[in-house]
Amino acid sequence: MNSTANYFKKYLSTYFLLFISIQLNFAQVTSTRFNTFCQLIESKDFFSARELFMSNKTDFSTNEQAFILAILDNAFNKPIASNKKIVLLNKSSEVLPDTLRLKIQRIQEDNFVKLKDYAGAKRTTQKILHEFDPLLSTEVKDDLRNNLKIWSALEHIGPQRIEMNGDTRLKMTKDRAGLKNLKLTINGDTASFIFDTGANLSTVSESVAKRLHMDIIRAAIDVDAITGISIKADLAVCKQLKLGNINISDVIFLVFPDSALYIPQINYQINGILGFPVIEALQEVQLTQDDFFIVPKTPTVPKTTSNLAIDGLTPLIAIDGKHYTFDTGAEKTILYAPFYEAYKQRIEKHEIPTKIAMGGAGGKVEYDGFVIQHTFHIGDKPIDIKNISLLKSKIKNETVYGNIGQDIIRQFSKMTLNFKDMFIHFD
Repeated sequence: MNSTANYFKKYLSTYFLLFISIQLNFAQVTSTRFNTFCQLIESKDFFSARELFMSNKTDFSTNEQAFILAILDNAFNKPIASNKKIVLLNKSSEVLPDTLRLKIQRIQEDNFVKLKDYAGAKRTTQKILHEFDPLLSTEVKDDLRNNLKIWSALEHIGPQRIEMNGDTRLKMTKDRAGLKNLKLTINGDTASFIFDTGANLSTVSESVAKRLHMDIIRAAIDVDAITGISIKADLAVCKQLKLGNINISDVIFLVFPDSALYIPQINYQINGILGFPVIEALQEVQLTQDDFFIVPKTPTVPKTTSNLAIDGLTPLIAIDGKHYTFDTGAEKTILYAPFYEAYKQRIEKHEIPTKIAMGGAGGKVEYDGFVIQHTFHIGDKPIDIKNISLLKSKIKNETVYGNIGQDIIRQFSKMTLNFKDMFIHFD
């Protein structure tokens, strides 16, 4: 098993952004650059897509620009700005092809989710299911209906709110699985939750949700594990969560049966996970090599270019011109099929094939792959990492090159994760 973190949590996401390859542009004439942009978005390479647009902005029509900016604003955490572009597109006298209209509606659904406007997400999901049925595969329809369960259960819940009462500095502790935990205070009680940017939604075991007096909403949501087993989950609303000098209201959690968050190999029961929606709302988080968790009341001025994006609720980082998911909850970095394809000749020549074991809720599976050494260049520092698991084939339609974990992060004394200006900086 690559890491305990990968045992279950990378597949907690219950929705994703559908992209259908686009062959038409607005003027009925194929635009090479527009199609190139769409291909980059399909592969989730928002960084290269942004560069393409900024370098060739005048080559795109007005509607193409609005479409592109709606996607880029969404990817770089500007959901309000993205929705404004979508309003402009909907008002345009030039009708979008259905494939583009579908894409932009999925973006709007995601914008509402980022804004914690669950009623808006529900309306948009209903519209997609009603208007675009012929374009949706059975799998995507099931996914959308599952989303609809979530948004319907939450539509009367107010948006999550943050109150900063000063800077916060907390010491994180490591649990039996080696994962970093933060102590939360909820309804006068305390519990240690894993800090994990790779968790699309915050998560809690059913017994802990009850002990902390969270409001449980029975929703019977289907969550797919890496093994293909579907697990039923409910939702919970935490009215008040205290994290150092930070008060967070109306926090949404996925609620799993205790058994789904139990790791039998080490006899370890996970209480819960503090996931991306909470972490992003803090605007900036600093993590030190000696395990301090720091949230400044005022975010710092950017020290680097924007190298952070978001695909749905999954953070992405740009390294060496390639895009990776970024996961503070993963002990080790893992590389995916696109990385194998990029370095196939070198890998086949010098590396020995092996089986890569990966675990998830419901068990573990093995995949063909390699264990390799690779040097990443972050800032002006080369980071040489040994014994990296590399999967030869896609297992979840991966378009990213891999998932960056703690083995890279801990090479630095401090990491700053800033969702206001969308950058990750390493000291």
